[in-house]
Amino acid sequence: MELREAVRLSFTNIKSHKLRNVLAVLSVTIGIAAVIAVVTMSKGFESALLTLLTKDMLRANMILVTVEGSRSLFGSDQVFTLRDVENVRAMEGVEAVDVFSRVNGNPLKFRGRVLPGNVRITTSREIIPVDAGRFVEGPGEVVIGPEVARVICQRLLAEEFPDLAKEEREQRCERPGRTPEVAQRVLGQVVELTYLDAEGKVHRNEPLTVVGIVKESEFLHPEYSYVSVDYHGFTETIGGEEMPVFTGIVVSVAHINALEAVAEQLQEYFNSYMSDARKLLGDDKDIEVSTLKELVDEIQKNFAQFTVWIGAIAVVALLVGMIGVMNIMLITVKERTREIGVMKATGATRGGVLRLFLTEAVFICVLGAIFGILAGIGLAEVFNRFTVSLFEMDEPIPLVFVWDWYAVAVITGMIVGIVSGLYPAWQAARVNPIEALRYE
Repeated sequence: MELREAVRLSFTNIKSHKLRNVLAVLSVTIGIAAVIAVVTMSKGFESALLTLLTKDMLRANMILVTVEGSRSLFGSDQVFTLRDVENVRAMEGVEAVDVFSRVNGNPLKFRGRVLPGNVRITTSREIIPVDAGRFVEGPGEVVIGPEVARVICQRLLAEEFPDLAKEEREQRCERPGRTPEVAQRVLGQVVELTYLDAEGKVHRNEPLTVVGIVKESEFLHPEYSYVSVDYHGFTETIGGEEMPVFTGIVVSVAHINALEAVAEQLQEYFNSYMSDARKLLGDDKDIEVSTLKELVDEIQKNFAQFTVWIGAIAVVALLVGMIGVMNIMLITVKERTREIGVMKATGATRGGVLRLFLTEAVFICVLGAIFGILAGIGLAEVFNRFTVSLFEMDEPIPLVFVWDWYAVAVITGMIVGIVSGLYPAWQAARVNPIEALRYE
């Protein structure tokens, strides 16, 4: 019996026993759906967590470039230039670059009273995440940290409602960037900055309009405020040209998986005299390139272990489905004993009968695997939405398509079909045609 004929006869038998074969397909579908749902949900949670770390908390897609011995980005060595920034921006895998440096001046004041924190220089809207308002576009503007915004909000409330308790003011001013009433109250306020420019001239009580509130993040100090490079007062002469210099560079990579490759490029560049920073430092100090790669690797490792562990439990459902298919195929052999006898009596070989029943089992399992993939994706999406709703999450959990697992599911369906159909097919191939023709 040829394979094409075996397939045709398999389809005919499946159609003639719809309910039984639907149940067989369903048993495989449930097992595959359980595995796919677990893997899809795990990948979705992993993606959501990495996104949270990348965008909101630790900014794990960031690389910090500082001089050895610097405290965070704000050390005493001002050696990085805007030319360094342009060279870094041209590197493969880099999404955005910013310089960091302190303003040579006093803290901001609001209505004559000092505000917490210091003022920093920034040049890239892609690096500093803003929760409310917008990024600075030039002189006369400032983006303030969430703690600075809270202090301004509380002072405004104290002026407007002098009898309001301190605890009530603090409560009303929580999460300033994400509370529209607070953001509306703070944005547009005018603060003052006293600073020293590059020529050594002192600018007193320079008015700055608050245009944005920085998103709360572990990566960014909540008391720092940010202004344009117009307020920078530190320069160095390089090759006869006077240039602004900064204490650090922050690099954002396009994808978290490119972190290590970009870090290697940065280290190679800043170790060479192609960089202005190395020219200013000479060989006295090293330039450090820091990432959170170890943290990201640990997260991905833990999620991989979790997926394997939960997936192993889901495989039990797949084994149950395999037993169900085997049981149904054994029943099919019993019911079709006389038919098998006729086929053998008319020239069908053992190999032909074996192929017929194996083809039928494989088809049922592959069909179950395809339905299982679709059902698993659907279950994962439902579970993701339920989780977001239950825990009142701000961001949805993404639906991540795991194409390699879908291929594995189909191949697994074929293997399950072969394994579960092998014994029944072997039983059918061993049927004695004379005894089969007598079978009722």
